[in-house]
Amino acid sequence: MSWKAAEHMILAGASLSLTGRFALQGRQVQRGLSLWETWVNETGGLPVGSGGSRSRVSLRIYDDRSRIADAQANVLRLLTKDRLDLLFGPYSSVLTLAVAPIAEAHGKILWNHGGSSDEIFARGWRVLIGGSAPASAYFAGFPGWLRGEEPGLERLTVLYSQRGTFAGQIARGLAEAAEREGFRQVALVPCDLSAIDPSTSLGERSDGAPQAIVLVGSYQDEVRVIRERGVLPSGVRRIAAVSAGLTAFGEAVGVHSEGVIGACQWEPGRGGAVQTGPDEAWVLSRFHQAFSEEPEYPAVQALALGVVAAECVHRADGLRDEALREAAAGLDVTTCFGRFRIDRETGGQIGHQPVLVEWRGGRKRVVWQPAGR
Repeated sequence: MSWKAAEHMILAGASLSLTGRFALQGRQVQRGLSLWETWVNETGGLPVGSGGSRSRVSLRIYDDRSRIADAQANVLRLLTKDRLDLLFGPYSSVLTLAVAPIAEAHGKILWNHGGSSDEIFARGWRVLIGGSAPASAYFAGFPGWLRGEEPGLERLTVLYSQRGTFAGQIARGLAEAAEREGFRQVALVPCDLSAIDPSTSLGERSDGAPQAIVLVGSYQDEVRVIRERGVLPSGVRRIAAVSAGLTAFGEAVGVHSEGVIGACQWEPGRGGAVQTGPDEAWVLSRFHQAFSEEPEYPAVQALALGVVAAECVHRADGLRDEALREAAAGLDVTTCFGRFRIDRETGGQIGHQPVLVEWRGGRKRVVWQPAGR
């Protein structure tokens, strides 16, 4: 592709968890952003102002070790020392909540691919642009799906982590959906999933043992509980976990994955016709070529938000953050990740919705998706 190079190299960067408890997802995000960098540069770079000039992108990543203090220090370094042009958020809601005030203070747009807690968009920050569905939507379709699969199931228990706000928002959204579906008993149980003993904490209640259990915690904690699912009350007919949306989950728990339901932001073949950026076939092929594996949804949602950022640079005719925010607010497009549309006031994602997957025979398949998707 012929293009007129500009002198300025566009610097994009992020603080990501390459080590620590969010490392599995953080490394996926790193790979997704790396593939976005490749796509931008192979297609001629990003437009930067009048005259038809375009600039290549350079990506800079610092490891925050899944720690708040490190994430904050990394973002400050990117903003003040590196003076980057495009700032992508960290993975996880707790780290996004920690760095968002820094981005706000510097007036720098935070392209938020990995912080899904509804709380993030309730603080009044103007620099946030969200790419993924909010936490409260993760399992909103689960009660309705259960109604169709298990008509006599009435008792649902949600075990959710007390760390941060992400898990609590998922539990709240699920409980509200279960109430709409008329479930007789919905128990929200805040707990330390890293230490919980399913055989004792889920024993017989006065109103009956749970018939379905949903786990909402860290990837590591959910995997541990699933591996011990043999000690769950005998009346449990369905089990779901956030981590079951990842392919790595099946590899981690083996045969214990059978029948587990997961929430997933993206699955191949579910995104619709792509209007901007690389199509799904390109993403799958190039990701496998570069990393010898299939992408998990954190990689695709990061890449896709990079595509959205590129589209906003084009529409804003430059890199001014105020103009980028305005361009994003008016955007309604489909990328390889699915639909992108944000709330103009909060910056939260309202166009994209997750799907539910079920593990059978060592593979996950989509069993529920929102109407019209």
